[in-house]
Amino acid sequence: MITNSTVRVDQSKNRIYLYLEGFHDLEEALRMKELYRQAIKKCKPGFTVLADVSNYKPGDEEVQRVHEEAIHMAEEAGVSKVARVVGDTPLGGMQIKRIAKSTASYESEHFETVEEAEAFLDGEF
Repeated sequence: MITNSTVRVDQSKNRIYLYLEGFHDLEEALRMKELYRQAIKKCKPGFTVLADVSNYKPGDEEVQRVHEEAIHMAEEAGVSKVARVVGDTPLGGMQIKRIAKSTASYESEHFETVEEAEAFLDGEF
């Protein structure tokens, strides 16, 4: 099921912006992973990621495995920091953070707002 989830790159900031929305089935998780792979190719090592998961609903185990693969892709490409916007209901972000903590070594934090996440990634937080 296709959602309004998106991926974009700001090359001047060397940053990927992920917006995950709704419930991702396996098809949607794989679609997003491929978009993420394409975005990573546009970045230089040391890139940062702002992931807005404030409207994301946690997926099943198959979807979690796809998220884990995406985390590995970013780590192998040299991601330096990840900021997750979870809003005031951090359920979707908790699932992704749990996966990342168990498999990745990059710095990551949760924030309520995009502005706080941007400040963290820009080194102002």
